[in-house]
Amino acid sequence: MPNISAQKQSWFILLTFSWCFFVISASTFSSLGVVIPFMVSEMEWSWTTAGLGFTFLAMACGISGYLPSITIKNWGIAKTLFVGLCLLTAGFLTLYATITPATYFLGCILVGMGYTFVGAIPGTYIITHFFVKRSTAFGFYYTMGGLGGVAGPLIVWLANDALGNWRLHWIITLTLIATSVALMWLSLAFTDATRLKMPPKDEQKTTQSNVYETRETWTFRDALRTPQYWAICAAYTSVLLVGTTVNSFSVSHLTQIGVTFAVASAMLSLEAFCNAMSRVIGGFIAEFFEPKTMLQAALLMLAGGMVALSFGHSLMVQILYAVAIGFGFGLTFLSCTVLILRYFGSGPYLQLFSTLNLFATVAASAPYICGTMRDLSGSFVSPFLLVGAMPMVVFVVVTFMRPPRLVNDTADAATPATVHNDTQLTAAKEL
Repeated sequence: MPNISAQKQSWFILLTFSWCFFVISASTFSSLGVVIPFMVSEMEWSWTTAGLGFTFLAMACGISGYLPSITIKNWGIAKTLFVGLCLLTAGFLTLYATITPATYFLGCILVGMGYTFVGAIPGTYIITHFFVKRSTAFGFYYTMGGLGGVAGPLIVWLANDALGNWRLHWIITLTLIATSVALMWLSLAFTDATRLKMPPKDEQKTTQSNVYETRETWTFRDALRTPQYWAICAAYTSVLLVGTTVNSFSVSHLTQIGVTFAVASAMLSLEAFCNAMSRVIGGFIAEFFEPKTMLQAALLMLAGGMVALSFGHSLMVQILYAVAIGFGFGLTFLSCTVLILRYFGSGPYLQLFSTLNLFATVAASAPYICGTMRDLSGSFVSPFLLVGAMPMVVFVVVTFMRPPRLVNDTADAATPATVHNDTQLTAAKEL
């Protein structure tokens, strides 16, 4: 390995992995919703079919969410990225050639699976190995992903209006992804392999007493027993419900109520820009203030944004929807990640974050439900209001959430012969 300082290694890793997150975000969720109207028009599909593809994309991300934790532990980061690149290549080429719903669904599934192998799971995991101020590093990483959401609709415009064919969007994004994965491999080649294999260690902070951070050694099983972890999972799921719904149908909804395609796409880009800005701001804030408070504010913004989108007939209301959902999405996404680290430490982080993504698979149902309700009712208003109610339910749960605690099992400790490694410590079950 070339002789590069630890600080340069850290920034090389952060920049290359963040760039990949930018590209994969632009290539998938933020752009598919802009491509869908062209596909519906050209191939005469129903909105249910179009929404089902988005559902398969999100479902594939969730169901395969635990696989990167296995490949990273057994094969390492580089081979995990290679698996992701292969899946994405197959998926984007399938979408480029699609003429039937079956190939559309297959392409979405392959792209969704590839997303998990090059996206946030390996990205956030490797960041925990290199940075003490992880909230700030996460903020930068997620900001790049948010900016990818800004670029996604622009790539669709380039392919359709400038190059003359919306299908070229998939070729452009595949080229960008292959380049970004190559850069990540290069950054890994300049990285100390021993450092990558070391389990993340929690930094004991004494200067930020107003921010809770566990001093205890949590295990994966301990964390799963706490209601706090499942409350975080519910918050993460609610933001994905909103995000997949907005990305898949916001442009279609706004154009159907009389907004021009250019303005509707611009609102989606504005939402993505606010999403990106909220992450870098939130990453800094989370170093000094409780991320739980940030999560509560974000959930309220998500709910309000969905109401504004449902009735977005005026430009001011459309801007309100874009800003509220953008900031709400970014802050919820970031605060859930930071809360896992604050409450349970970085030791079980990879497994906990992977399980979080697996649990959030239920959010993949949103596009299908919204598309079906649109076909039945002729409007997106009722499904949008239904989705917007979910963050409010989670807000009530999070309001009563308290940091989890590990307690000694004195009964088992008094009988050494019956002590088992997994039951020496149990998680407190209080919210």
